[in-house]
Formats: sequence, structure tokens, C-alpha cells
Amino acid sequence: MARSDQENPITHDDIEAHYASLFGAPDERHVYRTKTHSFAVLCWSPQKTGEDVYIFATVGAYAAMGTPTERCEFFFGLTEKPAGVADSIAEVALDGNGTGRVPSSGDTVTLAFALWDGTRATSYMFTDGGDEIVPRLRRNATVVEFIQLVPLFADEVDYKKAHGEEALWRHFEDNHVAYWDPDRISSLSDG
Repeated sequence: MARSDQENPITHDDIEAHYASLFGAPDERHVYRTKTHSFAVLCWSPQKTGEDVYIFATVGAYAAMGTPTERCEFFFGLTEKPAGVADSIAEVALDGNGTGRVPSSGDTVTLAFALWDGTRATSYMFTDGGDEIVPRLRRNATVVEFIQLVPLFADEVDYKKAHGEEALWRHFEDNHVAYWDPDRISSLSDG
């Protein structure tokens, strides 16, 4: 007899095993705890990811947001590993977009601090374009989506709000914006 998702829930170990099947063991683990929640931000080197970037990914966001059948984790890549980046991803793992639901592609979240040391970017955009990097994890009726985070500056968030997510992606493509470069400036800046 098949067990229900409540009897056989997805766990931190399942999420970590999913990542390990793609990238191997993480190079770094940053553990965070609140009164009610425990989660981690993991990091893999470009040599392990095959993506020419460090990949940072959450383990535990699935337990804090979504429905019993729809959960999520977050990830993104950078060409360097700046100090403080794990803290910003941890903040997203705690609250997502602030609704308690799995964020939709194009939603943004703005933090009260820079995403990492040395940047003026304070926002992430959630995008569903990451499925080819980290595929969904399914167990019975539960699906965990792995949502890619895209670092944004305040004026890029304003542009996205005014023109939409697709227009921002076109702008990035037309202007060859390497959003995975931690040293980049706003794509809308004059310099």
C-alpha cells in the first residue's frame, strides 16, 4: 500500500541528495536557525557545477512556504563567491516573496541590506528559468520547484515593474547583461 506524502514527507536529506546527484557534495554549508525553522545555504564551486559559476542553493525553504503539494527551494549562480551572499539567500529562504506561497516567476523581493559585500543590489527576482539547471523533485503528490534568483538593482526592479519580466529579460539580452557577475553595476546606470 502506498504511503501518503504526510507519512513520507520530503526532507532536508532528500533535497540535499537531489543537489548531490547534480553537483556532488557541497564545498560549503551555512546553517541558519530560527525559533521554528532550520535551513542551510549550500555552495558548489564552478568545477563541480559545470556552469562556470558558483552555485548557491537553499535547503529548508520547502518547509516554510508553499502548500503540501507545491514547495520550493532557491538557487542562483555567481562567477565569484563574495562575502555575505549566503546571508541574503538565507533571508529569501525564510520568507520568499513574503506571501507564504511559492513565488511566481517575475516576483521580486527587496532586502534591507545589500545582497553581498561590495554590491548596491538589494533585490532578487524569482524566475522559473532554472529547471534545466536544477530539475523539479517529485515525491508522490508533492513537487519541489527549484526557483532561480536573479540579483537586481533598485532601478532594474522599477523597470521590471513598469515593463514586465519579459521586457527586463530582453533588456538584459540586448545589453549583454551578465547578471551572474557579482561586480556588475546596474544595467540602467550611466556608469
